[in-house]
Amino acid sequence: RQRADFYQDNSLRIALQQAASINLQLVEQIQRVDELNMKLEELATTDPLTGLRNRRAFDAHMAQELAVVQRRGTPLSLLMLDVDHFKRVNDTLGHDGGDRVLQAIAGHMKACARTVDVVARVGGEEFAVILPSTGEAGAHEVGERIRKMVEAGPWPEMPVTISVGTATLVEGEDAERLYGRADAALYAAKQAGRNRVQQG
Repeated sequence: RQRADFYQDNSLRIALQQAASINLQLVEQIQRVDELNMKLEELATTDPLTGLRNRRAFDAHMAQELAVVQRRGTPLSLLMLDVDHFKRVNDTLGHDGGDRVLQAIAGHMKACARTVDVVARVGGEEFAVILPSTGEAGAHEVGERIRKMVEAGPWPEMPVTISVGTATLVEGEDAERLYGRADAALYAAKQAGRNRVQQG
């Protein structure tokens, strides 16, 4: 009888130890899956070349910022930036050289941005910056800071400049309209001779 009880207790102890070990393995697997999911999310929202947010992340952040504006009534501005004569840059430096230029510009943009700003690469050589709680004057100031920093380089192989368009949200405007105005201001900056900030 005692022996039977001993074996029963022992097998119960072994079963509990095995269950605890399996539980631990499960917890580790779940943590690994969570980490992978976070990496996947990061990959899905990050531009692989520059490390900036991609267009998908930019659109999501813009929707969030518009919701904040509706709640709090704070200003919101958008910068659109484009590398001047990028085809010439690519033709002169090759695609690897062009990529290095884009990476350097991304670095300058991050250096000029606050932690609340959203810096994104939204096209080939086109970038955007969402500026929460920023009016027209502030947007122009940030645009100028980035433009000057890019112009200063250093660019060992050839000079590189950017054009910048700014737009500040007006009442009743949606993301598409704001984006369109900033883009039109960028086009106007290019038409006016490039390497300048144009208010939309």
